[in-house]
Amino acid sequence: MARIEVHPDRVVVRLTASERALALRRRDVVISREAITSAVITDDPWVWLRGVRAFGAHLPRRLALGTWRSLGGRDFVVARSGRPAIVIDLDAPNGAETEPGWVAEYDDFARVILSTSHASELITALRLSDGDDVFTADTDD
Repeated sequence: MARIEVHPDRVVVRLTASERALALRRRDVVISREAITSAVITDDPWVWLRGVRAFGAHLPRRLALGTWRSLGGRDFVVARSGRPAIVIDLDAPNGAETEPGWVAEYDDFARVILSTSHASELITALRLSDGDDVFTADTDD
């Protein structure tokens, strides 16, 4: 189960070893809190998938794990059936698609979709900006 950590300056999605293997990623997903433009809770994460799977695993309406590419940018998805999800839209940096080999501090996704039973607590933690506390939630509970 992936762990979601909300820090004052970033959001970290810590993937397990098996999730990293299925998503074909070497490191965790790190997004800047300044890049977040909106966050919404949905009961059906499958309607939010856009484009085609680039790297990762997909069992239709059961599991989506990895990167999806579309005209709107790259999306990272950890979605499982039977759980609500949070959809986080991001302001992707200009030129992110033209430099695919560059590894920066933050990932350059346009959207992140995460299935978690702690979606409302995660939204609340994203709204709070002061303090040095770290909010942690697991995707499976």
